[in-house]
Amino acid sequence: MTHRRTPCPPNDDDDDDDDDAANGSQGTGTCHQWTVDLSEQARETVNAIKTSLQDFIATTENVEAKRRMISWNDGMDELYLSAPKHQKGSDKVFVTPHIDGFVGWIPFMRAYRCVYGLTGPHDTVTIQPMRNPEEREVTLGPGVFTCFDFNREIHWIENRMHHNNASSISAEHSSPSTPASNSTAAAADAEGGHAPMEERMVLKLHFYEYPAVLHGLAPYFGAINRNYNFAARAAFLASQFPDRSVISKLIGSFINGITLLGGSVEVAYGICNVGIVCAITVATKAHLQTILLWLGSAHLVLYILAFVFRQTTQGMLVRDACALKATSGAILAVTYGQHSWKTFSARSFLVAAAGFGLSAWAFNVLGIDLTYFGRELGAVPADREVYYWPLYGPDALLPHPMILGSVVGMLGLRLHPTFGPEFARTFWVQCALYAVVLALEVTNLHLPEGSFGGASGYFNVFESFEAYHVVQGNVFAHLVTTGLGVLGLLGIIQNNCWNDSPAEAVAPGNSSGGGVGGGGGGDATVQKAKKEPVLGSHLPLMTLGGTWLVSRYTVPDDDTAYTVVALMAASAQYVWMVKPNNWTCLLLLALSVGLQELAHYYFGEGTYMASYADGSVPFGEAMLTFALHNIWLLPFEIRAAINTMTRVLTPSMMPGTV
Repeated sequence: MTHRRTPCPPNDDDDDDDDDAANGSQGTGTCHQWTVDLSEQARETVNAIKTSLQDFIATTENVEAKRRMISWNDGMDELYLSAPKHQKGSDKVFVTPHIDGFVGWIPFMRAYRCVYGLTGPHDTVTIQPMRNPEEREVTLGPGVFTCFDFNREIHWIENRMHHNNASSISAEHSSPSTPASNSTAAAADAEGGHAPMEERMVLKLHFYEYPAVLHGLAPYFGAINRNYNFAARAAFLASQFPDRSVISKLIGSFINGITLLGGSVEVAYGICNVGIVCAITVATKAHLQTILLWLGSAHLVLYILAFVFRQTTQGMLVRDACALKATSGAILAVTYGQHSWKTFSARSFLVAAAGFGLSAWAFNVLGIDLTYFGRELGAVPADREVYYWPLYGPDALLPHPMILGSVVGMLGLRLHPTFGPEFARTFWVQCALYAVVLALEVTNLHLPEGSFGGASGYFNVFESFEAYHVVQGNVFAHLVTTGLGVLGLLGIIQNNCWNDSPAEAVAPGNSSGGGVGGGGGGDATVQKAKKEPVLGSHLPLMTLGGTWLVSRYTVPDDDTAYTVVALMAASAQYVWMVKPNNWTCLLLLALSVGLQELAHYYFGEGTYMASYADGSVPFGEAMLTFALHNIWLLPFEIRAAINTMTRVLTPSMMPGTV
């Protein structure tokens, strides 16, 4: 299936010769044709390509392990000719960072768009910034494809010079049904002197993926995406050439405006991060020092989680860490500036400037990829080193200059006579987290890839866990007993760390015994106690923001991650309303452990802990397994429950199939 000409009809408007000259010989900009309108033979070729793409998604996304299914959304499929040099009207959205769909807020469901190259060589590059460096820029020559979440992943296209693209066309992302030689032939064609095409022709093919237990609802999700795509296509075509009508110009301006706004927020900050920051801000009652404590430490928590678990892409880590660090930096600048305006400390300012200046210098030398664990995450070659005296290399004078500079900079802030005492708690927390980051970098301590680390490691450990949680009664009993433990733990945290419940307070200048001379009214009497909130953090929102942040970097299973966040937030809300005392919380924890053991005994299943704590496993591996068992306990139990429901409710369906 090879095409070299546009599937769109030529422009018949004789009055637009100037536009034709500006937009290409055909004067049509981007063009689209639904694949359902193709010939029967062409549709058979498209179906063969879709089958290979489905297999690719099923493998890379662990569809079968997650008990999910894939369906084809043929009504959205199209043959597409891009014109990235035409940047008028709605065509401009393609060269603007954008997300195609709008229903990414629906949990458990994913819609995939796979863009499959048909022609080349050409000058068009697809940019996907949230991925690792080798996947961020893809030139879709013949047989080369990329698949992404239609409703969640940011991307755009750019027109590049021909010589930059020839080397990018490779068979790395080739469809299994397409010979890899097609891609290399395209590169050879480019190197042989053939002029690159200004346009590219691709297939846009669509799937939706969902838990098998939700197979009854999944078609509605597919229909939502399909109908939205139809409406968006109609609006796009109506506004493709804004100079031809006022209506076209207005529609194009609206499409480009919302695309620019949404795309800019997602690529620079992240919509999820906006939600997390809002949750924490409201939870802390917008108290700047408390926000600084949590958000100022959040990027360090991400460093630790990314380094240890290695279940994220570097693009996502860079965006999230920079967004949270910039937020805390802005709050820090405001709070420190307010204090310095009233009381300026030269010693504090100079030490802080020297420290943060050293950190910025080290970042500039090291580069963004190596700074954010590109070597450790496999995003850059393992043997890539930086030699820059006096910061890096065998003769470097300053060990770990970025961490050293950050700690010195915070020390300078701590030296301020009025800001320093308020900043003390944040200072010690961040120093402790920097010490952990330093220890990880020095020891290279992380989960072993495959057996424990990465997405494959997560599912390997779960497979062992699930062998001891097969009986339906035992599986659901564990959800209840673990829920009791979660309530107890959250109650202890609320009572001792984040108590924001109303407290009885007596007005200043009064005591419970009244004023001198006894009874009477007025100022001498005991004023009625009133409820004043104690400074603290709202537990439900803090739990929502914290769990949301952590689960994205530790749980590579979206179904369980969504459920964990929802259950933790709901549990925190219940604890916040009921306010159990510490003794009740300790009792809940004890009942959680005891009833879990009783459930294993009653339903005749051994415990997972016994499988690695009996001495048959080396001590170090047993301790690591124990730690992961506890960290992933709730996600594992949720996944076991989902798998059990899949077996019960959809016995005739094989997960991971069409």
